[in-house]
Amino acid sequence: MTITTAGPSTSVVDVAGVTTTFRRTGAGRPVLYLHGAFFPTRWLPFHDALAQSVDLVAPVHPGYAEGHPPGWLRGFDDLVLHYRSLLDVLDLDRVDLVGYDLGGWLGAQIAAHYPERIRTFTAIAPSGLWLPEAPMFEFLNASREQLEAALFGGPAGEHGYLLAAADDIEAYTDAYGENGVTARLIWERRYDVGLARRVALIDVPAQVIAPVEDHVVPVVHAQRWAELLPQGRLVTLDAVDHALIIQAPSRVAQAVTSFIEEVAA
Repeated sequence: MTITTAGPSTSVVDVAGVTTTFRRTGAGRPVLYLHGAFFPTRWLPFHDALAQSVDLVAPVHPGYAEGHPPGWLRGFDDLVLHYRSLLDVLDLDRVDLVGYDLGGWLGAQIAAHYPERIRTFTAIAPSGLWLPEAPMFEFLNASREQLEAALFGGPAGEHGYLLAAADDIEAYTDAYGENGVTARLIWERRYDVGLARRVALIDVPAQVIAPVEDHVVPVVHAQRWAELLPQGRLVTLDAVDHALIIQAPSRVAQAVTSFIEEVAA
């Protein structure tokens, strides 16, 4: 599938004094989608596939659209409070929560603190657990070639334009700013030693979607997530890597929406 950035128009809302950018489209059960460290501001075929079945709300984490972390952002706790307020501003009482990569880590924090606002939780190739025997790939200082191999399991091919080239000053600057926000969150550690305890508190229907082999977050992490979640299960997809939402958008979206429909039934 050819990747495009076409999608619904961007909306802006004030959340406790923080200007927040988001897109919303589709109809059905409201789904809050939390992006990861990769492709944070792009609208992808994966989003379109999700929106075929649900009311998709896809915000951009504070700082990613602006290209630099806001002064108040010091850690995940700040984002948890931000998204709690966003649900109120958008008048969303309960949502099906979906998080990719870093968004899965953030989603777990939200679900653990505010379980009454979450119907189901889906973590896609999530990061954040402390598994010293299987550390995640150090992507913040990786070359483009190393990043392609980690995300896609080899050359990015048709998806290469999603990664900034050194000679594309505008794209490179955008990527540098996005990495700056990510670094604010995980520079000290690429994990949270307390996350396992919080994941174990998320007693709602939950699933973890992961590739059979992941070169950014080893698949043993996904397996551990599924074990920790009281109502968790693991879904693995072949022929993809950590960028599975890019490589197989329809398959991943189908796994998400089928689970939501199964729980609703």
